[in-house]
Amino acid sequence: MTELHQISHSVVHAFLARLADPTQVLAAFSIAYVFNTTISSVNQVSIQGGISFIVDRASFWQVLRFYGIACVFLFIAIESVALTPLGDILFGDWMGASAAVVKQARQTSAIMALWTFPILVRNVTYALAMVCRRTSVITNATVIRLASLGGFLFILPFWLEGAAVGGAALVSCMTVESVYMVIVSRPLLAGLEKKKEKPPAFFEIWRFSWPLMITQSSEGGVPLAINFFLGRLANPDLALAGFGVVMGLVRTILSPLRNLVQTAQTLVRSREELKVMLQFTLAAISFFVAVVLVLFFSPLRSVILGKVMGLNQELSQYAAPGVKLTFLVAIFWGYSGFLRGVLSAMRRTGAIAVTVLIRFVVAVLVCSVTIFLPELNGTIVGVLAVVSAFASESVFLAVRLSRHFKSEKPLFSHLQA
Repeated sequence: MTELHQISHSVVHAFLARLADPTQVLAAFSIAYVFNTTISSVNQVSIQGGISFIVDRASFWQVLRFYGIACVFLFIAIESVALTPLGDILFGDWMGASAAVVKQARQTSAIMALWTFPILVRNVTYALAMVCRRTSVITNATVIRLASLGGFLFILPFWLEGAAVGGAALVSCMTVESVYMVIVSRPLLAGLEKKKEKPPAFFEIWRFSWPLMITQSSEGGVPLAINFFLGRLANPDLALAGFGVVMGLVRTILSPLRNLVQTAQTLVRSREELKVMLQFTLAAISFFVAVVLVLFFSPLRSVILGKVMGLNQELSQYAAPGVKLTFLVAIFWGYSGFLRGVLSAMRRTGAIAVTVLIRFVVAVLVCSVTIFLPELNGTIVGVLAVVSAFASESVFLAVRLSRHFKSEKPLFSHLQA
């Protein structure tokens, strides 16, 4: 499911790369996408919140209400930037994009803000399916999303143009996906008891969620901060477009590693299971490192960037060094996902929140080299900043987990109770 989910973003990139002025279009889509995901990624916490709190129908509706209120604020925040002069300041003055790119980015961001609500519905029903161990419906939903995306990319250019086509297509296919999940999850919800226990209070859900919300937002915030520095390079539009394409490929190829968070949170219930999950994580990381080496350290790299993604020669050559470094992302993204999932299962999410500042500071420090060396390749700088951010998070969380592991206290006492 996670793999198919992320493929849709690279499909959009491949479509936009074949439009007129691809560098401007891809740059506009990239910065709009990063900004929107930085804000709306808070929505992703609703999956973990649902897994932790949904035990009956009453708790399901309580979880949906809590995250629904949060989504209203997210939507307002995005539109307040996209539809006002704040968009010119963010995309133009701060990120350094050209006027043509800024105009497209603002329009695309305003459209993408609409995905906040279908993502909420989708995520809470995802959590319900995971609790009921019916994850096959999630895969089906993602296939439907991907299939509908192709149709929307075909028809939307009759009304929209440029990066806005990509934004509208994503919103549309996510809406189709959420409608399907509502339909198939109704029997699952009906199968739960009406009220097994007292629904969790909003404060209880908030106490669990806020560290994860900050962490999710910072995960998108790191690429956003990177874009600020890439906009200071000699060719900002090319740097922003190239980094956006590379990160799209990273999310497409390595996205299954993101699922280690939910997998560890769902399955780890004892010290013994934690050890098994660690072994599985090592195997998963090794597999995806091998995939990256095969795809990007061979002639396949030119095929993927040129023919599959449709990049022109300039963009293809610019992105090539960046994609070769993505095997490092696989290593540290996998470890950080595993550690977040285990600490979430232990309900020790406060430690996860601390990594927000660590990741941001590390990424900024790495990117600050662009101030002194404006001729650097933006994809190399961006990928190394992402790798460094995940590496610092992995080290910090590993240290915190090891302290709990060495203690005599039960790691999962709340579950045993």
